[in-house]
Amino acid sequence: MLDLQRMAGVADKAVVRTLTLRRADSCVCCGSNLAVGDRAAWDSVAKTVTCLPCLNSVPVAAQPTGEVEPSLDPRALERGTAGKSVAREAARRSERHRQRQEHRIAADREWRARVKAQRPITGRLQAALTPKVRAQPVPQHVQSWVTGTPGEQKVGEALDAIAGIIALHDRRKPRTRSNIDHIAVTPAGVWVIDTKVRTGKKLEFRDRGGLLGRDERLIVGGRDETRMVGDMAWQVETVQRAGAELLSDIVVRPALCFVDVTLGLLDRRPWTVKGVAVCWRASLPDLLLRPGPLDDRRMTEIADRIISRLPPA
Repeated sequence: MLDLQRMAGVADKAVVRTLTLRRADSCVCCGSNLAVGDRAAWDSVAKTVTCLPCLNSVPVAAQPTGEVEPSLDPRALERGTAGKSVAREAARRSERHRQRQEHRIAADREWRARVKAQRPITGRLQAALTPKVRAQPVPQHVQSWVTGTPGEQKVGEALDAIAGIIALHDRRKPRTRSNIDHIAVTPAGVWVIDTKVRTGKKLEFRDRGGLLGRDERLIVGGRDETRMVGDMAWQVETVQRAGAELLSDIVVRPALCFVDVTLGLLDRRPWTVKGVAVCWRASLPDLLLRPGPLDDRRMTEIADRIISRLPPA
């Protein structure tokens, strides 16, 4: 009863809302188990869940009416963990590589023991002339996942440090294995940010169009990496659909954020290649802190909708 009274006391502050659970929990009042997908009341201040029968036992005057608006407290949002899915995939690939190496070395050891037992003289000679199987370095397709984890974490920390925006991390596209590294809800709109780790490589913008028109190119370490720009289209479309009507009049912009690259002497502000912003950690505030029509309430509503549609990866 005390929990119900407390809920009744805070309901008028818009901290209680009815939602669909994304993880199992138990009712704070009666202790009954609640499964994923059940409807329940979430108290964003006390961080507790109340089943609907208990919620309905609160006096009518104290109950939130209908589907209560979000608490509009950005601190209560489930923002996700930057680099979590990359770290998980890196660990899986590293473990598979290690197991393959151990299997090859063990098979080589067994073969040497077998040929020596079968042919004591020629077998020993054959084993001595055959190079031993040794552990190989981690291949590039595995190493890229390993180095990608700290890169996403660095960008995530930089985004979280920017006051006045709401940063979401590592969101999964429904029914796929694809993920979006970062989403930033800002006063000027929504940004989809993809992290790229290119340690020590120089980042350049080139226009190869000449007199006939513009042909913008993204050059990384002397190589044309403009294909990265095209890869942002599906991410923008995914976020636009997740926001639905809340983003009907809001522009969703794409950005590539490079980590540990080398910049030119004059490169201090982000630039744009074929409509995609190119930036680095130090330039994120210049890119994201621009005035716009969204206030804190609207930003939180948009972030809450995206979170509900794009779960953590």
